Amino acid sequence: MSGVPNDPTTGQNTERLNEMAFAFKNSQAMMTAIELGLFDAIEAGAGSNAEIAAATGMPAETADRLAIVCRAMKLIDMVDGRYRNYADVSRYLVKNSRTYFGDYLVYTVREDWPVWTDLVRQVRGDPGTEPSKYYLTMMQDPDAARRFTEAGYNASIALAHRLAKRFDFSRFRHWLDLGGGSGCYAIAACEHHPDLKVTLLDMPNVIAVAEEIIAKHGLSERIATTPGEFFATDYPTGCDLASFITPLQNYGPEEVVALLRKVHAVLPSGGAILIVDYMLADDKAGPLDPALYNLQGIRGGQYVARVNSGAEFTQFLNEAGFADVEVGWLLEHQLGQVVGWKL
Repeated sequence: MSGVPNDPTTGQNTERLNEMAFAFKNSQAMMTAIELGLFDAIEAGAGSNAEIAAATGMPAETADRLAIVCRAMKLIDMVDGRYRNYADVSRYLVKNSRTYFGDYLVYTVREDWPVWTDLVRQVRGDPGTEPSKYYLTMMQDPDAARRFTEAGYNASIALAHRLAKRFDFSRFRHWLDLGGGSGCYAIAACEHHPDLKVTLLDMPNVIAVAEEIIAKHGLSERIATTPGEFFATDYPTGCDLASFITPLQNYGPEEVVALLRKVHAVLPSGGAILIVDYMLADDKAGPLDPALYNLQGIRGGQYVARVNSGAEFTQFLNEAGFADVEVGWLLEHQLGQVVGWKL
């Protein structure tokens, strides 16, 4: 019997638990469909198993089996006897779509998969092992940095425009984007706010790719880049806004406060810091995506990353000297939007 008052699962069967346990099958089927070009073929007009087979190189029987799963997952459907993609698939999982981010999903799932298939060992850990910062290690490889940065651009450019509309960048003259990655957030902000200038700081191999992307948008004169690492590099002065957009979940509380203090030291009075990051609700009951990322932050039994709540971000900012902290959601199921001010 459940000890939870008004438990909605009382009397139900095992379907809910089975869905959780076997969700990895859904993930791998979708990644396979992306990589083999199933959605691209359907978008281009392939409406039968034979046509998909011709477009992708899969046997018709394989195309049929993969299509059956994708129909069951509501990724594709049959209309007038021919396959059609659902709207979100056409928008996000078809390669020639302007908002395509299938490569990001494939890349991230493939990179994260080993951690989750070995999670028991990761959680139990080996106290004698000192885990490295995964991002810092990966960015030393130019090819890995390029894949990560290009995938991040594809995944985040639409969200960057959402932030540019929700956050009033017009209040600021020069923005220091720390860990700016592909530059997508700077690009979107500059396109919405013509007087804004940005300095983007990130690892050298990331900066090399970001400069290419920024140039394609014609914004090289307004978005400057500087190679560096959060702790080792002196932050540029002369900026009245600084930001950490999604890197802070890779650090523990003491490290986060140290970074915030570095920012506070270079901002002028009246300057602000913007944090966009995976964020938990204050009661720590979710959302699920940040909660899962928080669990993934255990590597080898040690805590190499941590997802914080809005209340915790407020505490960290206050400790670093910021005041008048504003906490909200950029994406309610995932990303918080936090602003603090230097008085």
